[in-house]
Amino acid sequence: MTNRGIFRSLQVRNYRNFFWGGTVSNIGVWMQRTAQAWAVVVLSHGDGLALGIATFLQFFPTVLLGLATGALVDRVDKVRVLIVTQGLVGLGSVVMAVLDGLGILTLVQVWVLAGAMGIVTAFDIPARQAVVSELVGPDRVVNAIGLNSASFNVARLIGPAIAGLLIGVAGTPLIFALHAISSAGILIALSRIDRSELRQVPRSPVSRGQLVAGLRQVAGDPVLATVIVLAGVIGIVGANSLQVVLPLVATEVFDVGAVGFGLITSCLAVGGLTGALLAASTSGMPRYRWVIGAAAALGCSLVIASLMPVLVAFGIALVCCGGMFMSFAVLANTSVQLTAEPALRGRVVAVYLTFFLGGGALGAPVLGMLAEHVGPMRAIGLAGTLGLLAAAAAGGAVAMMVVRSRPVILANSPGTIPGIVYERDTEVVDH
Repeated sequence: MTNRGIFRSLQVRNYRNFFWGGTVSNIGVWMQRTAQAWAVVVLSHGDGLALGIATFLQFFPTVLLGLATGALVDRVDKVRVLIVTQGLVGLGSVVMAVLDGLGILTLVQVWVLAGAMGIVTAFDIPARQAVVSELVGPDRVVNAIGLNSASFNVARLIGPAIAGLLIGVAGTPLIFALHAISSAGILIALSRIDRSELRQVPRSPVSRGQLVAGLRQVAGDPVLATVIVLAGVIGIVGANSLQVVLPLVATEVFDVGAVGFGLITSCLAVGGLTGALLAASTSGMPRYRWVIGAAAALGCSLVIASLMPVLVAFGIALVCCGGMFMSFAVLANTSVQLTAEPALRGRVVAVYLTFFLGGGALGAPVLGMLAEHVGPMRAIGLAGTLGLLAAAAAGGAVAMMVVRSRPVILANSPGTIPGIVYERDTEVVDH
């Protein structure tokens, strides 16, 4: 069986089931997110802060519970965790569809349901991220993470466009119902995974200090810590926060309604898909300069997007934003997973996600308020400026660390691919 090619992880049957089931589910997720954002716009009469609160409630539980859920994921069967969480997500959409269909859905109810789904997601995301290495093994993990991101962005391309069209025809209740149905896709896929073919990793026993073990590993690696902090800032200015501003851009700047909102969200996804596929074509430990460079390019793209005077030009700029954001996300995620000790991977990933998604949770209401006070386009420009400053600071910090010491990660170090010697910010050399 060949281990080359951009789709090489799909040669693994367990991962193939997970990938296709996840793709169906992700399309429903993006349809639901689009419908939820539009419902908030309608219920709040275009209040940017209300949009930001809904996004904050979806992501903040991951910040609050991230270390605990990461420790749990390291101790239990990750596939079973995902079956439970995906079932609960589908149930949440059923409730929203019923309330909306009866015409009794309120803004507060949307916030409560967003928060409830956020709590479920706090368990789902570290399990979903950490299970990849068990499905494909370390030699394919970079490729598998990239393909997961590509799947997510195919869904982000298709889902909002479908949702935008259906909202105009049948309203948001249908979208929520379709999301509930799509959740069955990942549940079927998870039920078909052959546990005997999973790559076993050491299970972490219950012990004192377990919750902070991931933090200790991050604190002991200054370059890794810098990447994770940078991920937090990119989370503030990235695609998750940008979703708060785009409905206002559609309605207040270009006046294109729900269909236009779906289309410009799809532009962001086109770039994300391209960036994910490019990242998936790489192998081995990404150089840290690539991670920081992607962050800087995202900042530039956001500033350029904020200056675009017409919808077509803005859409093209969003393609660049999506590409750079997803390139950063895949490269940073890969660096974290390959550096983490296998027994701590769930907790180290949870630390990364706490910063990355926590940044999105913080950035959503902040960008929403900025959009209300200075306008959505200026808010995007300010977000890009922050991203550029953060990338410059991270680049300077890593450069100083490399000058002081160039630690080599040997082939038998935890989390690395056998047969390769890695030296940070130098060429990858065959051992």
